[in-house]
Amino acid sequence: MKKVNKPLAWLLTHILKILCKKQNVSFSYDEEYLALKDKQIILLCQHKSSNDFVYVFGGIKRLDVHILVGYQNIFQKGVYHILKSLGAIAKMLYQPDVAAVAQTLQALKLGESVVIFPEGIQSTSGSTHPINPGTMHLLMKCKLPVALATIEGSYFAKPRFTRELRKGEIKVHYSKLFDPADFDTYSQEVLYQRLLDSFKYNEFEEHKENKIAFRGKTPNITGLDNIIYKCPHCLAEHQFSITGDVMRCSACGFAVSMDEYYDIHPQNHSLPFANIDEWYKWQRQLLAREVQSPDFSMSLNVMLRKIDTQKLRKNYSLVYDGEGVLTITNRGLVYRGTKGEEQVELQFAAKNVYSLSISLAYDFDMYCQGRYYNFKILENEKHMTKWMIAAEEIHNLYDPAWKEASEQVYEYAKEK
Repeated sequence: MKKVNKPLAWLLTHILKILCKKQNVSFSYDEEYLALKDKQIILLCQHKSSNDFVYVFGGIKRLDVHILVGYQNIFQKGVYHILKSLGAIAKMLYQPDVAAVAQTLQALKLGESVVIFPEGIQSTSGSTHPINPGTMHLLMKCKLPVALATIEGSYFAKPRFTRELRKGEIKVHYSKLFDPADFDTYSQEVLYQRLLDSFKYNEFEEHKENKIAFRGKTPNITGLDNIIYKCPHCLAEHQFSITGDVMRCSACGFAVSMDEYYDIHPQNHSLPFANIDEWYKWQRQLLAREVQSPDFSMSLNVMLRKIDTQKLRKNYSLVYDGEGVLTITNRGLVYRGTKGEEQVELQFAAKNVYSLSISLAYDFDMYCQGRYYNFKILENEKHMTKWMIAAEEIHNLYDPAWKEASEQVYEYAKEK
């Protein structure tokens, strides 16, 4: 771990400021945050979209920052050497990662600051993902000033279900969350609750009163069937298709449209949800019960891929490593197929698999016991969201602490 290359960091933040101006991003600061300008800090950030690093670093007002980045993202084609020069720290998502913690502590020993997105991955439906309880362990160990970056509108600018960037209005606010003395004064439980209360968000609730229009080249509903898979009228799954600004279930004809404010409007039947987030959480509530059945099982044909770190000088990213069938049950996952030249059966216990992070390239990123796996879906690509939710809910059957963290944000009690 070396100090941040500050000339490169200055250039990057200058470019990001220009991008923020074009995307109508505004910044605001508490006086307490500004008073931390010359002090070492840990900055926690909400993670509503894949572009949040642009908005956060566009207004951060400092160059000494190391950012924790998902392991697979550091090795993206064309960015590895830049991120390395900027002191980025590779983190295996959800997993206890001794190397990432060690590098974080090394960066802090250099007298520099660290940026963490404690949700790990960007929001799927516009509200908070579980915050890793280990975040508070790290903060209490470091006993540094902790700041918070909250972001309004970034989910609407680039929601999880589309690659398109939509123009509206984004606001980033920087504030101080904890003083070093807080870690000696208050219990971990009290501090974690304060973190959760300050951090939690719901884009749809936040914009009820002051709605901002977001517009792109395609209707806002485009891609919604990547995360919404269950029809509330007939309960059919993966039967949605989108034409223009209307998403329709081919099984029963149920249809909804969406306007520039991301409000959904039923076309021919009543809709028991006020917004996308409620619809998505309803799917999770049903699936949380479904995975408890002893007969629960899903399978997909997949391509197994890996990161070849020996070829990073040539800017390689994911490379082919085999093909087979991936199966998920409430005991975990099993991959049966080829790996290199061999036939293998890879078993992943549910307690070790926190999630299957999805992308619009229709693949799963998975971390298990300190190793990274990528599975490219070769059939039924729209099934990816159900797989991700299923993996998370199955893990919760074996991990009481993570289940509690999930219950704090997913609002299981508010069933429709």
